[in-house]
Formats: sequence, structure tokens, C-alpha cells
Amino acid sequence: MDDTSPNPQQARDLLDQADRLGAASRAGAGWPQISLLLGLGGLSSMLAVSLYLVVLIEPSLVWVPMAVFGVWLAILTATALTFTRATKVGFGGRWRTAMMAWTFAWLFTVLGTTVWWRGELWFALVAAGLLTVVTTLGAWREARR
Repeated sequence: MDDTSPNPQQARDLLDQADRLGAASRAGAGWPQISLLLGLGGLSSMLAVSLYLVVLIEPSLVWVPMAVFGVWLAILTATALTFTRATKVGFGGRWRTAMMAWTFAWLFTVLGTTVWWRGELWFALVAAGLLTVVTTLGAWREARR
């Protein structure tokens, strides 16, 4: 045995240190995505209310809240992509599920407030609540992993 080989206690200490470093690196791994989901929930909920109000005031201006939404969606996405250094095990599946749920809720909200239930406050509130629940659950799910 050469002098560079650790003894059993040193080997255990090195493994413990590697475990701590690995846990520390994974602990912050999900926060860019969690922040994106929570920001997306707030942004989407405000869009639901904005679309309701625009349809009441001047339906031809529906592009204004959609454009603001698009700008902020780009900002949130760019920020998450910029600060993502690592992901947790199983992230891809959880992210796909969260994004699919949000996409369906968002499409339902946009079509509901502009086509199916135009000018209906109850729908705007239900849609805002649905978007909030979907994105918050996705963020919590990621945070707990």
C-alpha cells in the first residue's frame, strides 16, 4: 500500500464530506425553477384579471395584456435559465408535468376570458385561482424533492 491511500477512518471522513458537499449542491438546485413557477403563477393570475377587464372596456386591446405577459414570461424564463446550475434527480418529469398543467390552465383561461365567458368576473376569479393552484403545487413539489 502506498502513502497516498487513506486509512479506513480517513476514507469514511472523505465520503462524509462528499455527501455533505453533494447535499449542499442539490439543496439550491431547484430554486430558479421554483421561482419561475411562482412568478408564472402570479403573472398568469394577473393576466386572467387583465383580460377580464380589457374585454369589458375595449376588446380590441386584448393584445396589450398579452404583450406584457410575453415580456415578463421572457424575463422569468431567461432568469431561470441563466441561474440554473444543476437540477435535482427526476426534475425533467416533474417539470414536464408542471408545464403541461400550466399550459392547459393558461389556454383555458385565455379562451375562457376572451371567447367562452367574456366579461364574466366569476370565471376570471376561478381561472386566476386555478393558475395559482397549479403553479404553486408545481413549485412546492419541486421544493420538497
